[in-house]
Amino acid sequence: MNNEAPKDDLIQQYDNISEGYASLIKTDPAKIFVQYPAALKLLGNVKDKKILDIGCGDGTFTRMLARRGAKVIGYDPSAKQIDEAQKTEDHEQLGIKYFVGDEPEILPGNECDEAVSVLVLPYATDKENLKDIFTHAYKALTPDGSFSSITFNPDFKRLNEIAYNRRFTKTHDGKIQVDFLDEEGKVKISAKFSDFSVLDYENAAKAAGFTKIEWIKVTITQEGQELKGDKFWQGFEEDCPYIGIKVLKNQNM
Repeated sequence: MNNEAPKDDLIQQYDNISEGYASLIKTDPAKIFVQYPAALKLLGNVKDKKILDIGCGDGTFTRMLARRGAKVIGYDPSAKQIDEAQKTEDHEQLGIKYFVGDEPEILPGNECDEAVSVLVLPYATDKENLKDIFTHAYKALTPDGSFSSITFNPDFKRLNEIAYNRRFTKTHDGKIQVDFLDEEGKVKISAKFSDFSVLDYENAAKAAGFTKIEWIKVTITQEGQELKGDKFWQGFEEDCPYIGIKVLKNQNM
């Protein structure tokens, strides 16, 4: 990818918060009841499909796919995260193959049925880096393949407010900072990502070669509604921080 220094900074940020983030996602309602179910819904039946999990981190979602019968390849630019994913794979052998890095030459070419990412695209360093991610997905896919992603909603309105257990704030350098809050409203960990527009995503996908682009609203699972209640989720689906995007390699699909 281009812009090596910013990318290195991104990996350093990821490594610095990785332990806290890994702990958070095990119990985080937005991950468990919104993001992961939404990604699974976009993918549909994954049994016997070959899937590339882009920015797989410690492999949490990768393992969900493998347990549903998918043949999964996970890659991440963070060696620390891949090491954690591989340790889990060594303990619970699901047949997942992991790679460190994000250069096209190490990834499968034209052989994956699907590619997927969960809250990875916003962390691209800039528009060119965003295009690179779409390009890597495009090159990995079969002619009829598709790339499904859950990303930050460019139209999310409640910036600078506490929404659920998050607070999203625009920073002076044009980024968005997300603070992950505990039950008392105190910041547990923070991260920064790029403030991409709908047009930025669509231009990146088209530049990579994708044709049909579909934006898909995400919803809360019934289990999440019941467990957390209306007070916690108030206004979530009306002004959701997250949205799905699905792009197809074959425009005739």
